[in-house]
Amino acid sequence: MDLESDDEEVDEENADDKDDGREMKRTFVAVCFEMEKERDDGKGTPMPTTREKRCNTFENDDDDDVVVAWERRRLRVHDWRTAEDADGARRREDDDHEEERKEISEPEVYFDVLVSFLAASGDESVLLRKMWKRVAREEKKMFFGRGKIKVKDADILMSAPCRFPFLKRGDDENTYSFDGKSKEDVKENFLKNGYLSATEDRNRVSRELVDAFQTKTNERIEEILNAMNENHSYVSVGTDVFAYKEIGSRGKYRFDALFDKEKEEEDELFIFAKSQAPWVELVNEILRNDNDEYNDIDINISIIWTEPGCLDQEWHCDGAHRGDQETYDEQTGTLLKTHASPYAVCVFMTLLDLDETVGYTEFWPTSHKNAGLIGFGPAAHVLGGVQSSKTAKSGCWVMYDYRLMHRGIGNKSKHTRRPILQFLYAVDGYKERKNYGTESVFCPNRK
Repeated sequence: MDLESDDEEVDEENADDKDDGREMKRTFVAVCFEMEKERDDGKGTPMPTTREKRCNTFENDDDDDVVVAWERRRLRVHDWRTAEDADGARRREDDDHEEERKEISEPEVYFDVLVSFLAASGDESVLLRKMWKRVAREEKKMFFGRGKIKVKDADILMSAPCRFPFLKRGDDENTYSFDGKSKEDVKENFLKNGYLSATEDRNRVSRELVDAFQTKTNERIEEILNAMNENHSYVSVGTDVFAYKEIGSRGKYRFDALFDKEKEEEDELFIFAKSQAPWVELVNEILRNDNDEYNDIDINISIIWTEPGCLDQEWHCDGAHRGDQETYDEQTGTLLKTHASPYAVCVFMTLLDLDETVGYTEFWPTSHKNAGLIGFGPAAHVLGGVQSSKTAKSGCWVMYDYRLMHRGIGNKSKHTRRPILQFLYAVDGYKERKNYGTESVFCPNRK
């Protein structure tokens, strides 16, 4: 959206007229402002060393809140973020200005300022102009390296029927880590963010167990694939969509296969999941309330694996929202109700070292609080805070709320299968049925 014109008053008047008699429903809107870096004589102000100094000074204003002055809507900005440093900038890549760039020693550079509004649906165009004026007033205080930056352009990044995660960068390791935390802190962080990871050697699963589980995993995969070939040879494994009692396809060359739950009492994998795994105590703390400490926790164990050639998965959540979701006052944005406690948590344990080639999993912390975020996964990276397991070594694990948005990254290797053990813990009689069918892969086709 070009912000050079100044016809805001007309837009606001028209917006008010359209509002007569319509139901007001709040929409959360993120706006992306492009900040153009000014060229100078080479004597620009040095970039401050701390985020607080180098960011836009909204939070240091005399005002208690960053307010967009529109009383009729009672609108206000409830969060914002600028690019943290010059490395977060984007250089201009417009082919129409190729010749112009050749004549400029320092190409134009743009910085994003992300602003999250509480707004009524349809207010977005007016909000852009109002927030632009606020950013413009502050532009002389904003310095990134050499030179000032100024507002160039703005666009709506996303709008959703619920408040979306707008995470700060910089505290990731401290916020989401299982390592070196008290039991109370870990539980509190997990309930707030819906995600945590364990990477330190003392919390990783031992090499001996990983090797043993790797062997069991390979045997189970081959057992199921052989049954598929013998009893359901008409299915093209890898490209067809299918769902059996023991295995389901999760996309091209991506599969989800269950271990035999009927052997739960004597199988070493289930015994490990019930009492020996380093996350067991935390799972019990999260899923059992104070008044029902003996509530049964059901366990299912499966293998999520990808074959070479597997593509990136779409953002999704495994489990539906059951009960309360986060809700806010329609006028003020005040939190009225927190989301329901988790009914299921999932643990991913890696059986090999992950990297960019074999792939990994990405998670969107705090996205488990409202179902309205489903479909907005592509905005997760821009909003900040996406966590991943791409540096995880064998035996490392992550735990996430079953409602959390996440996705698997593709397998770019030529010959390496990527198996991940998935431990699903659930209460209240929850049964996973979405990913599996009712017919057994071990039964011949009756057609």
